[in-house]
Amino acid sequence: MLHLKKDMKSILNIFILFGLLSCSNGLNEKDKTEFADIATKEFEEEYHPEGATDNIFREIVLYETKIDSLDLPFPEKDMLSEIQNQFKPYTAERKIGEQDGPNYEYIEILRENKQVAFFDFNWENSNQLEEIRITNSAASDQYGVRVGDSYKELKIKRPQDFKNSTNYHQHTYLYSDDSNIYYELTGDFSLTSEMIENIEDLKLTEQQLSTWKVEYILWRLKN
Repeated sequence: MLHLKKDMKSILNIFILFGLLSCSNGLNEKDKTEFADIATKEFEEEYHPEGATDNIFREIVLYETKIDSLDLPFPEKDMLSEIQNQFKPYTAERKIGEQDGPNYEYIEILRENKQVAFFDFNWENSNQLEEIRITNSAASDQYGVRVGDSYKELKIKRPQDFKNSTNYHQHTYLYSDDSNIYYELTGDFSLTSEMIENIEDLKLTEQQLSTWKVEYILWRLKN
């Protein structure tokens, strides 16, 4: 309802703007021009206020062999400046990640301080790309899959036979042997002690996954 009211207001003001312009016939050419400039400026400020950025953030797309126009994997060099230039007006920042083992470097992509994606680098070689992780629906993969998509939506957008695996941390992944792009899924499911003892053999069924959603979209080069 709020959006409808806003749209009606926009349409009404467009008519008002043109009405005011048409009523300026009694003015000389200079005054007409000034009147039109003022009316247009006020209209632009109303519907495109300073600081509004919704229309300037293009969609980031992850492909099998590139992200946007950057080829994957990256060359083994410091990629921060190239990533910053590629993804403007998104912000790219280098961070230090913590894990069970040694710390590692990653580059985070932010949209107005909200994480959209990040690039993980090898802890022994900070210039060697390990993994890309899409964490926000502002980005998608080449198949049109987004974070938040249901398992059913994923299968419609990417109809192929997938395998799945679950680790001891109860993270479940959906993958294909011939693809660099895979998905971490989340859903209402608890591992039994028997399942944990045989975690390598655990394969969830279509029925078990049917209500799950895409939590992350990931890229890792297949060896």
